[in-house]
Amino acid sequence: MRSMTGYSKNYFEDEKYTLLIEIKSVNNKNLNLKIKMPSNLNFLENKIRTQIGSKIFRGSIDLKIEFKDKSENEFFKLNEKISDDYMKFLENLEKRYNDKFSNKLEILVKNSEIIEKSDIDLDENEYEKIILEKLNFALDDFINMKNSEGERLKIYFLERISELEKKVNKVDELKEMIVENYKQKLIERLNKIDNIEFLKEDLLKEILLFTDKSDISEEVSRLKSHLYQLKQEIQSSKDEVGKKIDFILQEIFRELNTSSVKCNLYDISKIIVESKAEVEKIREQALNIE
Repeated sequence: MRSMTGYSKNYFEDEKYTLLIEIKSVNNKNLNLKIKMPSNLNFLENKIRTQIGSKIFRGSIDLKIEFKDKSENEFFKLNEKISDDYMKFLENLEKRYNDKFSNKLEILVKNSEIIEKSDIDLDENEYEKIILEKLNFALDDFINMKNSEGERLKIYFLERISELEKKVNKVDELKEMIVENYKQKLIERLNKIDNIEFLKEDLLKEILLFTDKSDISEEVSRLKSHLYQLKQEIQSSKDEVGKKIDFILQEIFRELNTSSVKCNLYDISKIIVESKAEVEKIREQALNIE
């Protein structure tokens, strides 16, 4: 089991380059990848997306790559045309106002358009291999963190499922009391009414009708089956279990709702309300499972 929430930051350096790869993610129904990296690495974007998509299946992921080539450090060049035009402009100002600037060169270099920064001319084949290799290492580190969080959630889920199983077993024990409770209350109400006669057959028909409407045996059986499936998925070694877990939780909630409507016993209704609360606890955390 793997959490969709994770964070990893890795720094790599040798005599040729420095490389920072930072990955962070939160939950999302699908894979949503945002990449921030130098423009001279744009040629790698599709391969980076493919590499991440082969290892991560759901979540909103922010990937940040910072890269510097030591052997071909960024360099600056002078924009001669703008520089010459700007200098002439300063000289014209001096003539116009019959005054001198103390340092025209200092004023000149403060103009951000005068000095241009050149992009690094990368050896694409060389750096593609380096960056994808280091990205793979960073992804493994990132996934290990997600797995650790997933293991913590697995323990939590199994604890909640154990509580749910106890509650469903208790409902299974109490379900036979539903009809008996209704029968006793029906007889008590009839006995309180004066001048009324009723046949035993009529009473039996009413009880049988109620029995059919209030029988939750199938719901209890399906609840036990769903809980077993949920436990199997949570303990599975599969990478993608989040969507399956969400589906099973929806089915469990549906069976609990049906049982709540059909049963007519306070003790069972109380347990079902508690069970729904347990399911919501699981569902809230399951939203974070990849």
